[in-house]
Amino acid sequence: MTISYIEVCGFRSYGVEPQRVELSAPLTVIHADNSQGKTSLAEAFEFLHTGTISRRQLAGGSPGEFEGALRNAHIGPVAEVYVEVGLLDANGTEAIIRRELNVDYRGATDCESTLTVNGVTTESVTGVGLHLSDPPLAAPVLLEHALRYAVSAKPGDRSDYFKAMLEVADLDLVRTEIASLVTEREARPRESLVQKLDSLASVPALSPMLTTSQVASEHQLANSMLTMLNTIVPPGSDDVPDEQPLVTAIDRVQRELASRQNSVVPVRQLRPSPNPQPGIRIDVVTSEEHELVRPDNVALTARLSDHNTLAGTVERSVADVLPLLTAALSVTVVVQHDGDGPIDCPLCQTPDALTAERIAAIRRQVADQEGLTQSGSSLRTAVLSLGADLKTIRDWSAQATPTAASWADEQRSAYSGTILQLGGSTEFFDIAVAAGISLKTAADDLNDAIEAAQPLLARIVDRLEQLLDVPDADITELIQRDGVIRQSLKKHASALEKSLAASDTCIEDVEPKLSALSATDGWMVLIELSSNTELVWQAIVRQRNADACTTRLKAAQRVIVSEIKKVLDRKLELMADEIRTWWSLMRPNELTVFDRISRRGSGNRYLDLTASLVPEPAGNGVIRNALAVLSNSQVNALGLAAFLARCQLLDCPVIFLDDPVPGSDREHRYTFAGAVVAKLLEHGRQVIVATHDAELARTLQTLHQHLGINEFSANLLDPRVGTRIVRTGDDFERLMLDASSQMSSPLTENRRAAGNSLRIATERLAKHILVAARVAAGEPDASLADYDNKNLRDLRPMVTGHAKAPNEPGQWTTLARILNDSDHDTSPPQPADLKICYDMLRDIKRRHKVSTPAAAQ
Repeated sequence: MTISYIEVCGFRSYGVEPQRVELSAPLTVIHADNSQGKTSLAEAFEFLHTGTISRRQLAGGSPGEFEGALRNAHIGPVAEVYVEVGLLDANGTEAIIRRELNVDYRGATDCESTLTVNGVTTESVTGVGLHLSDPPLAAPVLLEHALRYAVSAKPGDRSDYFKAMLEVADLDLVRTEIASLVTEREARPRESLVQKLDSLASVPALSPMLTTSQVASEHQLANSMLTMLNTIVPPGSDDVPDEQPLVTAIDRVQRELASRQNSVVPVRQLRPSPNPQPGIRIDVVTSEEHELVRPDNVALTARLSDHNTLAGTVERSVADVLPLLTAALSVTVVVQHDGDGPIDCPLCQTPDALTAERIAAIRRQVADQEGLTQSGSSLRTAVLSLGADLKTIRDWSAQATPTAASWADEQRSAYSGTILQLGGSTEFFDIAVAAGISLKTAADDLNDAIEAAQPLLARIVDRLEQLLDVPDADITELIQRDGVIRQSLKKHASALEKSLAASDTCIEDVEPKLSALSATDGWMVLIELSSNTELVWQAIVRQRNADACTTRLKAAQRVIVSEIKKVLDRKLELMADEIRTWWSLMRPNELTVFDRISRRGSGNRYLDLTASLVPEPAGNGVIRNALAVLSNSQVNALGLAAFLARCQLLDCPVIFLDDPVPGSDREHRYTFAGAVVAKLLEHGRQVIVATHDAELARTLQTLHQHLGINEFSANLLDPRVGTRIVRTGDDFERLMLDASSQMSSPLTENRRAAGNSLRIATERLAKHILVAARVAAGEPDASLADYDNKNLRDLRPMVTGHAKAPNEPGQWTTLARILNDSDHDTSPPQPADLKICYDMLRDIKRRHKVSTPAAAQ
């Protein structure tokens, strides 16, 4: 799988006109001076892979400093910004991979882009065969600012880098997850009942008798509880054994506990009764609660209204005697009458008063009025039930009121003093007493509201018994009384909640001190556990299972961590071997050599790179941390070796290197160009090298010219136009490249060669300008061949006639004067003069905008 081309548009230094780099050979060399766009090209390739640039993470600034960094600042807001490559598979089928920038970096917000393969949106380049590692160096692109990252990054980042390379990050995840699970299980609170059982071990009188680990069954637990209860409060000599000895013992200890603690301070009298509030089964009026709880029941007031309507339809004379008529019809003689002759009235004994016709008429009247009787009876039962419920609530509120609410001032003062002596909080005590008094007040108000409603309920019952209507005034009063009662209930519930909370706070504060003073330490816990032996045993079983699970998990953790370290060591050795391979190619026969990657400490988090200091080649060395003993150039070389090792292990098909040999390390350009690049090509890698070093570019061309390498140069002449990329098969550019690599040399011959290259380049440029001028003037057949055998002396007078700047004739004269010296036996031009000529040629070419392709030569 190979890249056939890279095309960049609008990205970083590149303008709106797409720039394409054809990659027809396994090696591509792109030469450019600094700040001309070669690094932008490398970052474009990185952006294609990852949708971001690593500079933002590695440059050391804040993310906000990279706002608007991807789009060329000189192009319009609607201009396209994209990077595109052609990817050829083994069959020669080309896939077009393109990433378009949608939104640039904004403050700390990441950029947004769309990745497509043959026009179809996709999520990652890995799906088409390109390789990605973990950030920040995810793409197979090594930029100059990232050259040292693998060596000089923070220990944690360095460790993550190598673990991602070795694809062992998942092992760290497994180790971390297991450690987290163990920590989480160990941090879980033990079962509360088990904690309380364990707490009895701190009570001297009880500790010899029970520990959680000794309990083998619920029966044994109950026996142990009974033993402890009988130990702290032995049964009396006259006590008779019964069928429930544990219950008896609990009751005996409770009584003794209350007696002892109350003799000091009756702190439990602060607590209200915990019994739940009784309910009211009859709803006086319809409410939201009524609709939710009893949606099928009709409110009492609505039923009373219906009863009044029914009572209004009844003849009063009939209604008054309706009970008597009903009673008469139920007499046996009337029930059994067969219609043969009249019978005596069973009520008034009037002879022959009831004929068959009269009995039938009475039965019709009773049937007509029976609904009123049923209504009255049903409502009477409901009102009586309401009254009974209210009395139950009244009695409950009185019982719920804590005894402390009725303490006299002298009692409260004495108890407060005792609590102070115990070291308890008198503030908690005072709050609890005040809450109890407030609860008593609420209970009294509730009692008053209930008592005030009783006469009204009695009146309503009386009216219903007489089958009379209930006056509207009574119904209105009933609604009002119900509202007062329910409001009083709400206040009572609030007061009860506050009293419970305040009393519990005070009891929790005082009881430990009170237990010690009354010699009842641990008794409350023992009573609670003894009263719930089944629940305690279940809690013990759950806790034992949880502890056993944690123990097994920790044992598994130790085994897994040990195996993870073994796997990591093997992987690290493999990685170290690969790094040593590349190091030895770049730095052969050095006395400071890369040694290995080793785990630091426990090896769970950090890795160290070490170097060996040897007194002579192939000798035994002293091991030191690489970062501490390697020179600056060696650190750069180790960073490059680590990157190449990563690419080799990940089997990356394409590698992009941006200035891999810094300018300060020129003496190693030949080992890089010869040994390193040759090794990469030997392994089937497609290599792209961008460099500012003309000598390195020339060396790469010389050593690998048999491969027909791709050679390009990048120039940024006008920021509004953007970086332009041209093939250096262009003879003019080739000559300029040759000159730039030698014109600063202190050696005479090198400067003479640079002068010759610049002189020939000047002649080439002059010929192209003359041909371009003739074509523009209407001579389409004009060609460079027309100027064969014309040298700079001949060309200068002709080309100055086409000058496009006032100083251009002078520039041609200067070029001729300086560069002619380089072709004679006189001393060659000085570096500064050669630099002036080089810049003049660049200036003239930019001004005339002529193309100088090699084919045209």
